[in-house]
Amino acid sequence: MDTFISLWQFVIGTLIVCDFALVSCEFSPKDVVYAVNCGGDYFKDSHGINYQSDESSSGIASDFGKQFLVFGRVSQSDSVLYQTEKYDSDTFGYDVPLDGDGDYVLVLKFSEVYFNSPGAKVFGVLLNDRHRVISDLDIYEKVGKAVAHEEYIPFSVQNGKMNFNGESSTVYDSFRLDFFEGRIG
Repeated sequence: MDTFISLWQFVIGTLIVCDFALVSCEFSPKDVVYAVNCGGDYFKDSHGINYQSDESSSGIASDFGKQFLVFGRVSQSDSVLYQTEKYDSDTFGYDVPLDGDGDYVLVLKFSEVYFNSPGAKVFGVLLNDRHRVISDLDIYEKVGKAVAHEEYIPFSVQNGKMNFNGESSTVYDSFRLDFFEGRIG
């Protein structure tokens, strides 16, 4: 059985003040360094964040989620961001630009639109080829089908080093964000 890993959209912001215990985080569009609508076209959300179209050849684009007009936990006007995705049965990812030294928050936004049970799609996320920031994420198990789910990953960059949970790695003007298959259900 192939297990697919998917990504809907992600945002990278700098110097965002956020309470990581909360589901949502308020920040200004000017704080956003990079945002992409994975598998989809350009979109400006209700907060004024400009998500660029996904030009990456990595992964397989899908608009299977267009059958859902409304997603739980998100305004109807922003549902378009959850209607497209990237998936693959292998690791895939993006090169994400940085804006120099500073504190960053990577915001990953997901929703399960294909599978109807837990364990069917489980995956992890790796930053900069070294930092495992998410392991065994099963969106359906966490929130069900067609419900928005966000993951916040804080990290810092200082003098060419990315720092996450006490580990560091070398980084230049961008970092690698990879999605990999997790446990198979």
